[in-house]
Amino acid sequence: ITNTPLQAFVTLNDTTYVEAARVLAEGILTSGGDTFEDQLIFAWRRALARKPLPEEVKAMRSLYEVMHTQYADDLEAATALVSTGESPRDETLDVSDHAAWTAVCNAILNLDETLTSE
Repeated sequence: ITNTPLQAFVTLNDTTYVEAARVLAEGILTSGGDTFEDQLIFAWRRALARKPLPEEVKAMRSLYEVMHTQYADDLEAATALVSTGESPRDETLDVSDHAAWTAVCNAILNLDETLTSE
């Protein structure tokens, strides 16, 4: 669901949104807990002020796994993603893990529920 057809193009690709997703991913990896579920709850609460539903956890886990595999196979693309924006990246974080979480956070930040107050 979007307010305009171009909304997703902006929120998924704009440097500011990608950088916001990257920084949120850093928070997940440094303070979000030890399990995928804990980390996802950390992100979901930051963006939506609630816990994710079971079907949302399933969808985000699937996205994370696909993206982690992709970025583990293409560290150059992973490094480019986690270097987006002006904020310096945390070089101690695993690049493929950070990139995969960045993709998940970008999806969360792109949700209609995140973007639109009703």
